[in-house]
Amino acid sequence: MVLMLLLLQAFGQTYKFEHLFTLKGKLTTVHMDSVFLYYKNMDGSPVFQSQPIFSDRFIFSDSIKAPMKALILFKNIGEVIPDKDFEKRAKEIYLEHGLLTIEGDPTKLAELKLSGSDSQDEAEELNSKTAPVRAEMQPLIEAYTKETDPEKAAIMRTRFEPYEDRIKAISYHFFLDHPNSYVTADQMLEYVNEVSLDSSKTIYKNFNAELRLSDAGKKLAAQIKKMEAALPGNMAVDFKTVDINGKPVSLADYKGKYVMLDFWASWCAPCRKGNPHMVELYKKYKEKGLNLIGIAGDDGTQMAWRAAVAKDSVGIWPNVLWGANTENDIGDKYAIHFVPTRILIDPTGKIIGRFGDNDDRDDKMDKMLALIFPKED
Repeated sequence: MVLMLLLLQAFGQTYKFEHLFTLKGKLTTVHMDSVFLYYKNMDGSPVFQSQPIFSDRFIFSDSIKAPMKALILFKNIGEVIPDKDFEKRAKEIYLEHGLLTIEGDPTKLAELKLSGSDSQDEAEELNSKTAPVRAEMQPLIEAYTKETDPEKAAIMRTRFEPYEDRIKAISYHFFLDHPNSYVTADQMLEYVNEVSLDSSKTIYKNFNAELRLSDAGKKLAAQIKKMEAALPGNMAVDFKTVDINGKPVSLADYKGKYVMLDFWASWCAPCRKGNPHMVELYKKYKEKGLNLIGIAGDDGTQMAWRAAVAKDSVGIWPNVLWGANTENDIGDKYAIHFVPTRILIDPTGKIIGRFGDNDDRDDKMDKMLALIFPKED
């Protein structure tokens, strides 16, 4: 019995040692009083550690499941950092098992050097590849953030697309070149709603067994499964919400009818440009049995949404919101990658058409509606 306990204890110590990270800090130039580290421990629980800084030195140590993103922040005693400044004051780093060192001026976060983490090296490699494009884009971002007119801001937002496409292409090549990187897995979770389903599946299939079992790998697999479930041939997922006037709206209410879900946003210039065509189609096929629900990604800009509904004359059908700040994230249920995206559901509740996701939206949609609702002789 004693031997068994000793073996279990030794196994536990080995297990912890194999998953241990030790982060040593050596600061220069500017002295700070304390350092904070945010990450997830072996159990996946968020951890907030703080340590005093003595003689510009500090040390953290704990067990983590796998390489992971963390935030490190420096401050002085009594200093209060407003929430709006938190990201500016924190640096994202990748923790890994083993000995890590971080050195540099704590007031120049971009210049802090983390050694001992392969994932950190990979993250910096990706950042260096996309940095020139982000630098070109920065003046547009600054102008966009200063613009107070929602209509003008929506037009300005479309100018981001060429730069975002270049960043996306650079990142995708990085994912292909680093198939078993935790950076790839983390970044793909951010890009999964911006690339095609086939592209997401290609990256996931390249993962090794370890990466597939990681938290990011599991989340990516779940997202791919959700995307596949929202393709034509599958049953539409029900949702219940309220419209722009506070009236209840449920997909179940449309059982036995054709209904088009139109995912759009007030800030989306192509969506706004396409709204007159949607109004035309609705008026053309309404009496023949077509229903339409406008689902806008404006949960954070409801005033702009209401103004766009009125200006574009789309209030002739129910209009609802989708987004992370709503109680019912319809866009997530349907794995919406881009807007505009339109999903056509038949009277049995089955998805029979999905228009968007980089296809010829209007042409394919118009042809299907013409087949479903032919002209009367």
